[in-house]
Amino acid sequence: MKRVEATETVETEGRRDFSLEGGCILCGGSLEVRITAGSARTVCKACRWISSPHMKRGEEGVHVIHPAAGMA
Repeated sequence: MKRVEATETVETEGRRDFSLEGGCILCGGSLEVRITAGSARTVCKACRWISSPHMKRGEEGVHVIHPAAGMA
């Protein structure tokens, strides 16, 4: 598991946006995160990967977890 720091936090009516530098698990690019009403969405502008991760608050911070969507 890799640890990254959040930057550029923006909070507006029920929505929170922030970036995770090096947070993309595919290319290592900056991962843009938006949290609304208990759900999260992420996008990497470098490789254009979009996901709906699970987020879990832990003692050392927030864990962004990308579960498998299915089996091939």
